[in-house]
Amino acid sequence: MVKRGGEPMRFSFLFINRLRTLVLMLLGFLFFLFLFGPVYWMFATSLMTESEMLSIPPHFLPNEPTIRNYLTILKIGDPNYLKIAFNRAPSVFDIGPALINSLLVSITVSLLNLSIATPAAYAFARLNVRSGLIMLMTYLAVRMIPPIMIVVPLFLVMKDLGLIDTKLSLIIVYCFFTVPFSIWVLQSYFKAMPAELEDAALIDGCSRFQTVRYILLPLAKPGLTCVAILSFMSSWSEFLFAVVFTKSTDSKTLTVIAAGFADSASIQFDYVMTAGVLTALPPFLLALFFQKYIVGGLASGAVKG
Repeated sequence: MVKRGGEPMRFSFLFINRLRTLVLMLLGFLFFLFLFGPVYWMFATSLMTESEMLSIPPHFLPNEPTIRNYLTILKIGDPNYLKIAFNRAPSVFDIGPALINSLLVSITVSLLNLSIATPAAYAFARLNVRSGLIMLMTYLAVRMIPPIMIVVPLFLVMKDLGLIDTKLSLIIVYCFFTVPFSIWVLQSYFKAMPAELEDAALIDGCSRFQTVRYILLPLAKPGLTCVAILSFMSSWSEFLFAVVFTKSTDSKTLTVIAAGFADSASIQFDYVMTAGVLTALPPFLLALFFQKYIVGGLASGAVKG
């Protein structure tokens, strides 16, 4: 009788487990749609014509996919259509120069992060810098300052230096925010590396520079890659300082130009979506192909010993 009585309880337990699993899967699917639905719609509409994009009911799949919006941005295609596009949204032809500006600024910031943060992080990790922890905490505190609090003071400083409407102003400000975090990540990464490797190299006659160059840096490749990618992505997607410090096409970045398609009269959704895809594509590809370096760099730097 105990065995018979246990069967309904077992059935109820299995039913509850399966129902909970079904509910969790449903919630997970809805969360997936919430996260990736707008991304898919942005990409799908960038491949549609204006008439198809504005059709009712909307098309979730392009009937006739076209890359005309992308070609228009590159000034390729029918001259008559390019003229129409210019009349609709003159800033559409600013996306190409803005893309180059974003690449130059982001790559420069990444290289400067590696050049500045690597020796500083090594010094904190190996050379027993006096008050090193206090300095590191100060660097981290600088990184945690909300940008909106200092955008006006920095604007006045850049104005006095004559750097407004230049890419150099963005590079300086982006380094101001990214270098402290890079130092923090790399010094943790260097501390996690065995000191015996350096001792052995020094005993064999290597100088301190040679030890770092030929022993530590190759082993620190995941951490260095992580720092470079994170600083690139942070600079690429930044908007506040870019919109405040830049005025002309010579210095505007892609995020500023993409936001410029929306005005008080109308919004050019096809070009907004195309610019959005171009803006999101580089960080997405970097995260996709170098995710193991990002995760490995952060995780290894967080583990002691």
